[in-house]
Amino acid sequence: MTPVMDDLLLGLDLGTSRCKAVLVDGSGSEVGAATAPTPFRSAGGCTEMAVDALLATVSGLAASLEPGIRRVTSVGIAGMAECGAPLDAYGRPLAPIVAWHDPRGTDVAEHLQSVFGDALGLRTGQRPRPVSTIAKLGWLVGHGIGPVARWLGAPELCLHELTGEAATEHSLASRTGCYDVVERRWLEEVARAAGFSTAVFAPVLAAGSVMGRTRSGRGLPAGIPVTLAGHDHLAGMLGAGARPGDLVNSVGTAETVVGTSPVLPDMAKALELRVAASVAPGGASWAGMTGATRAGLVLAAAAGALGRSLAALDALAGTAAQPAGAAQPAGIDDWLAQLIEQAAGRPADPASALPGAPPGEIWLGLLEALAARTAEAAERVATVVEGRRLLVIGGGAVSRPWLRAKRRAVRMPLLVARSGYAAARGAAIQAGVAGGWWDSASSGPRPALDPVEAAT
Repeated sequence: MTPVMDDLLLGLDLGTSRCKAVLVDGSGSEVGAATAPTPFRSAGGCTEMAVDALLATVSGLAASLEPGIRRVTSVGIAGMAECGAPLDAYGRPLAPIVAWHDPRGTDVAEHLQSVFGDALGLRTGQRPRPVSTIAKLGWLVGHGIGPVARWLGAPELCLHELTGEAATEHSLASRTGCYDVVERRWLEEVARAAGFSTAVFAPVLAAGSVMGRTRSGRGLPAGIPVTLAGHDHLAGMLGAGARPGDLVNSVGTAETVVGTSPVLPDMAKALELRVAASVAPGGASWAGMTGATRAGLVLAAAAGALGRSLAALDALAGTAAQPAGAAQPAGIDDWLAQLIEQAAGRPADPASALPGAPPGEIWLGLLEALAARTAEAAERVATVVEGRRLLVIGGGAVSRPWLRAKRRAVRMPLLVARSGYAAARGAAIQAGVAGGWWDSASSGPRPALDPVEAAT
């Protein structure tokens, strides 16, 4: 179906720090966008948000895109994986959405590792971790939440609100820690060990398929198709215009490097290198992904310690007298280690390790240290899946000093997508597939890419 001139696609990206919405036309142009803070709240070492607060945020984003929202003919939803909410038999939330980086679930992950060992990671694509869905849900069930009839992650909760349907998608299922990425099936014995049944999980459908149609009263035209576009990092690959052989460096609250493969990666090698393997959106290929650092949290804490905004520190770094290859200010690595521990919710004292140097030099040194971690992560991912170029997306892509630092550190061409909403844009492309605009996501329009030079 050829899109009508005035028709638009809506792409949603439910991120850890911010939720984003973008309107895309048939040429791939972004004709409207909106962002809002994700309504997580932290207290007592825990981070969570009410389901209603998340859905109200999404509703507000749609309302802010009037009148263009009335021209939307299809919707795609991407977002953070792992975290979601348990629902009762009537579809009512039984608990808040616990953030993926919240430490609750550590005991469940340790129990699963002790029961199944590395054999589980060879099926699920990663060792049991407290960030996984199975750890969060196991913790909730173990603390008296239930009976649980359904578990829906953040993107799936939005799908359910818009359409009344319950579904998930391959890349989101892969991040639960309870899905076999080799055989593409739920692992009942693993769920049982965590205290529940895989019956709580929704059917796994392909990104780009019609998973439901909008109900009236949801701020969108009624009856239009809605699809899940998958894990935000992988939706961002699509939105950035990544081609086979490209890796993507997604820089938000957490910084990751991700790539895809048409064949199943070497699972043992991936496990050894701490590269998580998952089924890619659509279900026809696989992805390899690893974290570099929780860079967004680290930089926010560092900026607070230096008493300046991120933009102001970037400006200072741009004039800092520290040529490429020069020694970093003494103590940068120790300071970064403390910031990383703090970002992970572990005991730390970054203030005691703050280097004694001008703020601009400290900031540039921190960016160089983070860039080295990005380069190391890219090398590991490229060992598991093909990687010839690295595309940078996300909020961190606006930092020119950081991009220059990465260009110096990474041993492959570095590019940045012109789209500032790569994951939301990728969701919109999948919406176009669901709406019949394109036969496949790969045939949708791609944004321009700009090369990054070390001296740019």
